[in-house]
Amino acid sequence: MFDSSLPETWALNPNGSASGMTCRASVATTTDGTGPSGRTRSRIDGLRRQAPLVPRPTGASGFEPYVDGDPDIARVALTTAAAGPLGGDHYIFDVHVGAGSTLLLREVSATLVLPGAHGDPSLMHNRVTVEAGGTLIWVPEPVIAAQGCHHTHRVDIDLAEDARLFFREELLLGRHGEEPGNLSSRLNVRRGGRPLSIQRFDLGPAGKGFDTPSVVGGSLGVGSVVIVEPDGGLPTATAIADPKSALLPIDETCVQVNSLGDDGLALRKRLDAALAALGEPWGRETGWSAVPR
Repeated sequence: MFDSSLPETWALNPNGSASGMTCRASVATTTDGTGPSGRTRSRIDGLRRQAPLVPRPTGASGFEPYVDGDPDIARVALTTAAAGPLGGDHYIFDVHVGAGSTLLLREVSATLVLPGAHGDPSLMHNRVTVEAGGTLIWVPEPVIAAQGCHHTHRVDIDLAEDARLFFREELLLGRHGEEPGNLSSRLNVRRGGRPLSIQRFDLGPAGKGFDTPSVVGGSLGVGSVVIVEPDGGLPTATAIADPKSALLPIDETCVQVNSLGDDGLALRKRLDAALAALGEPWGRETGWSAVPR
Protein backbone atom coordinates (compact mmCIF):
# COMPACT_ATOMS: atom_id res chain seq x y z
CA MET A 1 0.00 0.00 0.00
CA PHE A 2 1.48 3.32 -1.03
CA ASP A 3 0.90 6.24 1.33
CA SER A 4 3.05 9.31 0.87
CA SER A 5 1.44 11.11 3.81
CA LEU A 6 3.66 9.52 6.47
CA PRO A 7 6.53 11.84 7.40
CA GLU A 8 10.17 10.91 6.89
CA THR A 9 10.55 10.87 10.71
CA TRP A 10 8.06 7.99 11.05
CA ALA A 11 10.84 5.72 12.35
CA LEU A 12 12.13 8.27 14.86
CA ASN A 13 11.10 8.90 18.43
CA PRO A 14 9.29 12.21 19.15
CA ASN A 15 12.51 14.23 19.39
CA GLY A 16 13.66 12.95 15.96
CA SER A 17 16.60 10.87 17.17
CA ALA A 18 17.34 7.24 17.89
CA SER A 19 16.48 6.10 21.41
CA GLY A 20 18.49 2.87 21.06
CA MET A 21 21.64 1.76 19.28
CA THR A 22 22.97 3.60 16.23
CA CYS A 23 25.48 2.12 13.82
CA ARG A 24 26.85 2.71 10.34
CA ALA A 25 28.64 0.35 7.99
CA SER A 26 29.78 0.76 4.39
CA VAL A 27 31.21 -1.03 1.37
CA ALA A 28 32.97 0.48 -1.67
CA THR A 29 34.39 -1.12 -4.80
CA THR A 30 36.65 -0.04 -7.63
CA THR A 31 38.33 -1.57 -10.67
CA ASP A 32 41.75 -3.19 -10.51
CA GLY A 33 43.09 -3.91 -13.97
CA THR A 34 42.26 -7.06 -15.91
CA GLY A 35 41.52 -10.43 -14.33
CA PRO A 36 42.38 -13.98 -15.49
CA SER A 37 39.22 -14.08 -17.59
CA GLY A 38 40.33 -11.06 -19.59
CA ARG A 39 37.53 -8.94 -18.13
CA THR A 40 37.82 -5.97 -15.83
CA ARG A 41 38.61 -7.06 -12.29
CA SER A 42 36.82 -5.49 -9.31
CA ARG A 43 38.11 -5.21 -5.79
CA ILE A 44 36.85 -3.95 -2.46
CA ASP A 45 38.12 -0.41 -1.99
CA GLY A 46 36.60 0.32 1.41
CA LEU A 47 34.98 -1.70 4.16
CA ARG A 48 33.64 -0.16 7.35
CA ARG A 49 32.22 -2.28 10.14
CA GLN A 50 30.32 -1.10 13.17
CA ALA A 51 28.53 -3.74 15.23
CA PRO A 52 26.03 -5.12 14.71
CA LEU A 53 26.53 -4.53 10.94
CA VAL A 54 29.61 -6.46 9.85
CA PRO A 55 30.28 -6.67 6.07
CA ARG A 56 33.07 -9.06 5.11
CA PRO A 57 34.62 -10.34 1.87
CA THR A 58 33.35 -13.71 0.73
CA GLY A 59 33.56 -16.13 -2.17
CA ALA A 60 31.18 -17.44 -4.81
CA SER A 61 28.34 -19.65 -3.61
CA GLY A 62 25.30 -21.11 -5.32
CA PHE A 63 23.73 -19.62 -8.42
CA GLU A 64 24.51 -15.92 -8.69
CA PRO A 65 22.30 -13.78 -10.94
CA TYR A 66 24.15 -12.23 -13.89
CA VAL A 67 27.68 -12.94 -12.56
CA ASP A 68 27.43 -16.66 -11.79
CA GLY A 69 30.88 -17.81 -10.65
CA ASP A 70 32.76 -14.87 -12.21
CA PRO A 71 36.18 -14.81 -10.47
CA ASP A 72 36.79 -11.14 -11.26
CA ILE A 73 33.98 -9.48 -9.29
CA ALA A 74 33.92 -8.28 -5.68
CA ARG A 75 31.75 -10.25 -3.24
CA VAL A 76 30.67 -9.14 0.22
CA ALA A 77 28.46 -10.85 2.81
CA LEU A 78 26.70 -8.71 5.41
CA THR A 79 26.56 -10.36 8.82
CA THR A 80 24.99 -9.18 12.06
CA ALA A 81 26.89 -9.39 15.34
CA ALA A 82 23.81 -8.90 17.54
CA ALA A 83 20.04 -9.28 17.42
CA GLY A 84 17.97 -6.53 15.93
CA PRO A 85 17.34 -3.90 15.04
CA LEU A 86 15.36 -3.47 18.23
CA GLY A 87 12.88 -0.70 18.87
CA GLY A 88 14.71 2.64 18.91
CA ASP A 89 17.72 1.39 16.90
CA HIS A 90 18.89 3.19 13.75
CA TYR A 91 21.17 1.42 11.27
CA ILE A 92 22.72 2.96 8.14
CA PHE A 93 24.42 0.88 5.45
CA ASP A 94 26.18 2.68 2.58
CA VAL A 95 27.17 0.93 -0.65
CA HIS A 96 29.28 2.61 -3.34
CA VAL A 97 29.96 0.71 -6.56
CA GLY A 98 32.72 2.53 -8.42
CA ALA A 99 32.75 3.15 -12.17
CA GLY A 100 33.10 -0.07 -14.16
CA SER A 101 33.22 -2.32 -11.09
CA THR A 102 30.87 -5.14 -10.06
CA LEU A 103 29.71 -6.04 -6.56
CA LEU A 104 27.65 -9.01 -5.42
CA LEU A 105 26.22 -8.34 -1.98
CA ARG A 106 24.39 -10.91 0.07
CA GLU A 107 23.56 -11.60 3.71
CA VAL A 108 24.38 -14.49 6.01
CA SER A 109 21.06 -14.60 7.87
CA ALA A 110 17.61 -13.06 8.04
CA THR A 111 17.04 -9.75 9.82
CA LEU A 112 14.69 -10.21 12.79
CA VAL A 113 13.17 -6.89 13.83
CA LEU A 114 12.04 -6.87 17.48
CA PRO A 115 9.97 -4.31 19.41
CA GLY A 116 12.49 -3.51 22.15
CA ALA A 117 11.80 -2.57 25.75
CA HIS A 118 9.93 0.71 25.15
CA GLY A 119 8.17 0.10 21.83
CA ASP A 120 10.01 2.87 19.95
CA PRO A 121 10.28 2.67 16.14
CA SER A 122 13.41 1.31 14.48
CA LEU A 123 15.06 2.18 11.16
CA MET A 124 17.30 0.42 8.65
CA HIS A 125 18.42 2.80 5.88
CA ASN A 126 20.39 1.40 2.94
CA ARG A 127 21.96 4.06 0.70
CA VAL A 128 23.41 2.89 -2.60
CA THR A 129 25.28 4.58 -5.45
CA VAL A 130 26.30 2.74 -8.63
CA GLU A 131 28.56 4.78 -10.91
CA ALA A 132 28.91 4.65 -14.70
CA GLY A 133 29.30 1.12 -16.04
CA GLY A 134 28.96 -0.37 -12.56
CA THR A 135 26.91 -3.43 -11.62
CA LEU A 136 25.28 -4.28 -8.30
CA ILE A 137 23.73 -7.64 -7.54
CA TRP A 138 22.11 -7.48 -4.11
CA VAL A 139 20.31 -10.50 -2.69
CA PRO A 140 19.44 -9.87 0.97
CA GLU A 141 17.95 -12.45 3.30
CA PRO A 142 14.38 -11.83 4.56
CA VAL A 143 13.37 -9.03 6.89
CA ILE A 144 11.08 -10.50 9.58
CA ALA A 145 8.80 -8.06 11.41
CA ALA A 146 8.14 -9.66 14.81
CA GLN A 147 4.92 -8.93 16.65
CA GLY A 148 4.92 -5.50 18.30
CA CYS A 149 7.70 -3.93 16.24
CA HIS A 150 7.42 -0.60 14.37
CA HIS A 151 10.12 -0.68 11.73
CA THR A 152 11.02 1.28 8.61
CA HIS A 153 13.17 -0.54 6.06
CA ARG A 154 14.37 1.92 3.43
CA VAL A 155 16.48 1.27 0.33
CA ASP A 156 17.61 4.22 -1.83
CA ILE A 157 19.50 3.23 -4.99
CA ASP A 158 20.99 5.85 -7.32
CA LEU A 159 22.16 4.49 -10.67
CA ALA A 160 24.22 6.07 -13.40
CA GLU A 161 22.57 6.01 -16.82
CA ASP A 162 24.44 2.86 -17.88
CA ALA A 163 24.58 1.10 -14.50
CA ARG A 164 23.19 -2.40 -14.06
CA LEU A 165 21.13 -3.63 -11.08
CA PHE A 166 19.65 -6.81 -9.64
CA PHE A 167 17.91 -6.23 -6.32
CA ARG A 168 15.78 -8.76 -4.47
CA GLU A 169 13.76 -8.18 -1.31
CA GLU A 170 11.73 -10.51 0.90
CA LEU A 171 9.55 -9.17 3.74
CA LEU A 172 7.90 -11.50 6.27
CA LEU A 173 5.13 -10.45 8.65
CA GLY A 174 5.73 -12.15 11.97
CA ARG A 175 7.47 -15.34 12.97
CA HIS A 176 5.71 -18.68 12.73
CA GLY A 177 2.42 -18.63 14.58
CA GLU A 178 2.55 -14.99 15.73
CA GLU A 179 0.76 -11.82 14.66
CA PRO A 180 2.65 -9.49 12.32
CA GLY A 181 4.61 -6.48 13.42
CA ASN A 182 4.45 -3.10 11.69
CA LEU A 183 6.77 -2.75 8.72
CA SER A 184 7.09 0.22 6.37
CA SER A 185 9.16 -0.74 3.33
CA ARG A 186 10.41 1.95 0.95
CA LEU A 187 12.29 1.14 -2.23
CA ASN A 188 13.46 4.07 -4.34
CA VAL A 189 15.46 3.34 -7.50
CA ARG A 190 16.61 6.34 -9.50
CA ARG A 191 18.59 6.43 -12.74
CA GLY A 192 20.41 9.57 -13.77
CA GLY A 193 18.65 11.35 -10.90
CA ARG A 194 15.17 10.44 -12.22
CA PRO A 195 12.74 8.05 -10.53
CA LEU A 196 12.74 4.60 -12.14
CA SER A 197 11.05 2.27 -9.63
CA ILE A 198 9.40 3.68 -6.52
CA GLN A 199 7.61 1.27 -4.22
CA ARG A 200 6.22 1.47 -0.73
CA PHE A 201 4.40 -0.96 1.52
CA ASP A 202 2.96 -0.09 4.93
CA LEU A 203 2.25 -3.49 6.42
CA GLY A 204 0.99 -4.73 9.76
CA PRO A 205 -1.74 -3.47 12.10
CA ALA A 206 -0.67 0.18 11.67
CA GLY A 207 -1.06 -0.05 7.88
CA LYS A 208 -4.70 0.69 7.16
CA GLY A 209 -6.15 -1.99 4.89
CA PHE A 210 -2.88 -3.92 4.57
CA ASP A 211 -4.67 -7.28 4.87
CA THR A 212 -7.34 -6.51 2.26
CA PRO A 213 -7.31 -8.35 -1.10
CA SER A 214 -5.97 -5.24 -2.85
CA VAL A 215 -2.77 -5.32 -0.78
CA VAL A 216 -1.58 -8.66 0.70
CA GLY A 217 -4.83 -10.36 1.67
CA GLY A 218 -3.93 -13.21 4.01
CA SER A 219 -0.34 -13.52 2.79
CA LEU A 220 2.49 -13.14 5.30
CA GLY A 221 5.30 -12.79 2.73
CA VAL A 222 5.83 -9.89 0.32
CA GLY A 223 8.66 -9.96 -2.19
CA SER A 224 10.08 -7.87 -5.01
CA VAL A 225 12.85 -8.06 -7.59
CA VAL A 226 14.03 -5.07 -9.61
CA ILE A 227 16.28 -5.66 -12.62
CA VAL A 228 17.89 -2.84 -14.59
CA GLU A 229 19.70 -3.83 -17.78
CA PRO A 230 20.88 -0.79 -19.77
CA ASP A 231 21.45 -2.92 -22.87
CA GLY A 232 17.79 -3.94 -22.96
CA GLY A 233 16.58 -7.41 -23.82
CA LEU A 234 14.14 -7.65 -20.92
CA PRO A 235 10.46 -8.59 -21.38
CA THR A 236 8.23 -5.72 -22.45
CA ALA A 237 4.86 -7.37 -21.70
CA THR A 238 3.26 -7.91 -18.31
CA ALA A 239 3.25 -11.58 -17.28
CA ILE A 240 0.93 -12.94 -14.58
CA ALA A 241 2.31 -16.30 -13.45
CA ASP A 242 -0.48 -16.83 -10.91
CA PRO A 243 -2.76 -14.64 -8.75
CA LYS A 244 0.13 -13.97 -6.36
CA SER A 245 2.99 -13.23 -8.76
CA ALA A 246 3.49 -10.80 -11.64
CA LEU A 247 6.31 -9.50 -13.82
CA LEU A 248 5.83 -5.81 -14.57
CA PRO A 249 7.96 -4.08 -17.22
CA ILE A 250 8.76 -0.46 -16.40
CA ASP A 251 10.50 0.21 -19.71
CA GLU A 252 12.67 -1.76 -22.14
CA THR A 253 15.59 -1.65 -19.69
CA CYS A 254 13.82 -2.33 -16.38
CA VAL A 255 11.41 -4.94 -15.01
CA GLN A 256 9.98 -5.54 -11.58
CA VAL A 257 8.66 -8.79 -10.11
CA ASN A 258 6.16 -8.65 -7.25
CA SER A 259 5.07 -11.79 -5.41
CA LEU A 260 3.14 -12.84 -2.31
CA GLY A 261 3.45 -16.01 -0.27
CA ASP A 262 1.63 -17.61 2.63
CA ASP A 263 5.01 -17.94 4.34
CA GLY A 264 8.67 -17.37 3.66
CA LEU A 265 9.20 -20.61 1.77
CA ALA A 266 6.21 -20.07 -0.52
CA LEU A 267 7.35 -16.51 -1.24
CA ARG A 268 10.89 -17.59 -2.09
CA LYS A 269 9.64 -20.32 -4.42
CA ARG A 270 7.43 -17.83 -6.28
CA LEU A 271 10.27 -15.36 -6.76
CA ASP A 272 12.60 -18.14 -7.87
CA ALA A 273 10.01 -19.40 -10.37
CA ALA A 274 9.49 -15.91 -11.81
CA LEU A 275 13.25 -15.45 -12.28
CA ALA A 276 13.64 -18.91 -13.81
CA ALA A 277 10.93 -17.99 -16.31
CA LEU A 278 12.83 -14.78 -17.06
CA GLY A 279 15.86 -16.94 -17.85
CA GLU A 280 19.61 -16.45 -17.98
CA PRO A 281 21.50 -14.59 -16.73
CA TRP A 282 18.94 -13.50 -14.12
CA GLY A 283 17.38 -16.82 -13.18
CA ARG A 284 17.75 -20.55 -13.63
CA GLU A 285 15.90 -23.75 -12.78
CA THR A 286 18.19 -25.04 -10.04
CA GLY A 287 15.98 -27.19 -7.79
CA TRP A 288 16.92 -25.00 -4.83
CA SER A 289 16.67 -21.33 -3.96
CA ALA A 290 18.25 -18.89 -6.37
CA VAL A 291 19.51 -16.95 -3.36
CA PRO A 292 23.29 -17.57 -3.13
CA ARG A 293 24.50 -19.05 0.14
